[in-house]
Parts: sequence; structure tokens; C-alpha cells
Amino acid sequence: MITKAKRALPEIISAEQVRATRGGLPDPKALAEAAEVFKLLANPVRLSLMHALAHDELTVGDLARALDLSLSGTSHQLALLRMMRLVASRDEGRLTYYHATDEFVGHLVHDCLAHVGERLGLQNAPHNHAHRLPRPRKKRPAPASGRRGGGSP
Repeated sequence: MITKAKRALPEIISAEQVRATRGGLPDPKALAEAAEVFKLLANPVRLSLMHALAHDELTVGDLARALDLSLSGTSHQLALLRMMRLVASRDEGRLTYYHATDEFVGHLVHDCLAHVGERLGLQNAPHNHAHRLPRPRKKRPAPASGRRGGGSP
């Protein structure tokens, strides 16, 4: 139960609605976990990473290049996302590929960005729902020689 106010509450107008609302509240553990996810997504870098990884698997180096971030900063943010099990990695040879593990969070990120983009009248806001299709895991071609930044954080 959520309790904040300590002063006297006003008279109940609809006891039935109060009971229904109270009975429909999520479990406190679920609320706490959801709040942690929202805290994690409240960072623009992590939001960008989740948006990118909802669409494809990428290495740390490719993510850093795509988002114009440092390699160490990208690795650090991925580690935080991994702690909450929002992303996972898989090794392929010398490279580590990252992908989103929670399809629902990918939808949430995409839909939120699309909504905000529409409100702000942005031309490059996500506008389709192609991300909703499951993406197949595929073997990647061997990296070009001299390519760096694909290791794990």
C-alpha cells in the first residue's frame, strides 16, 4: 500500500471505487522493480542503447560508433543494463554481441520515443512498428582485419 499523507483524509465519496482501486494495485515488489527499470531508462545514453539493441545485435565498438560514445562509457552503460537483465551478450569468436532481452521494454522505449517525437513534431522520431517483429539471430560475417572494440566490457 502506498502511504504518504499523514493528515486527515477527506470524506470517501465512493467506497466501492476506493476498494476496486486498492484491490487493483500492483504488488509492491512489482512496483519497485518497475521503478528500477524506469530509473535505468531515465538516462538518454541507456535509452539510446536500448533503442538500438531492440532492433539488432551490435558489438560494444559498433554501439559506441553509432551513438558517438566512448568505448568505456558504452561498456559501463551496457553493464548497468545487463545487471537489470535488459540486455545480454553472446560471444562469437573474438567478438561479443549485445542484444535486448526484454521485448516489452523495447516496445516501451520505441513507443515512448515515437510519442515524444510526434508531440515535438520531430521528423526523425520512430514512427513504424517494425521493431515489433522478432529478429532472427544470425551468424555475422568475419570482422574486417584491424577492427577493434568488439570485446566485452
